[in-house]
Amino acid sequence: MDDIEKFDKFLSFYDKYYQTVSEISMPCPIHDKDCPSIKHKECVSKSKEPLVSSDFMMYSFDDICRDTEIIDICNLPSTCDGLYLDKKRKVLYFIEYKGVKIDRNSKRSELHDILYNMNKDSECYDKYYERLQWVYNSYGDELAFKLRLKPFETLDLALPNVYKDYCNKNSISDEDKLDLNEFLSSIKKVYIVVAVCDKRNPTADRVGSYRFILRKPFERLRDLGLFDMVEIMDHN
Repeated sequence: MDDIEKFDKFLSFYDKYYQTVSEISMPCPIHDKDCPSIKHKECVSKSKEPLVSSDFMMYSFDDICRDTEIIDICNLPSTCDGLYLDKKRKVLYFIEYKGVKIDRNSKRSELHDILYNMNKDSECYDKYYERLQWVYNSYGDELAFKLRLKPFETLDLALPNVYKDYCNKNSISDEDKLDLNEFLSSIKKVYIVVAVCDKRNPTADRVGSYRFILRKPFERLRDLGLFDMVEIMDHN
């Protein structure tokens, strides 16, 4: 059994989480297992439809992590939503679904605009400007941060622990185990963020948009060899 077959067998162990893209890309998907403190948390998404309507199948990696005993269900790593192995082409896909407009201004950029346009003669300016400026300088944008964090925690934290748990549950001997680091170094890896893109917007790459903020971090993922391809794709 070669490494591709070993990895495919590993994924097949979680066949109950082999789901359609429509299921995986639903806003606030329902998980069989979740932390009690957030299990009944209300979904704030306005959309009630999947980001992508498709019967194409892949593994729900979020659910796989929730079914891993050595990962704390209340302290889950930040991981990609979907995992798909193309055995024929030897490509491993990591897919993240975000039902947001990737070309819009980030929240941090919006705060910058508010600060810039505040009326300096107003009482509001005298009372709050310096405090807001301090907040602005101290924090980044949560969405942009998570999209940068997910590929690292998926590859370096979640996937190794999921595989370790799989080996423990199936009593796989050391000689039969897959050298996961070697395998991931040898196979082509693709990280794709699927979001809502405004391709007709002439200012889509403007400074402050999520696409602009993520451009250089995503380029580093390729330059440093962590992924062979990193793309932001429209949900259509």
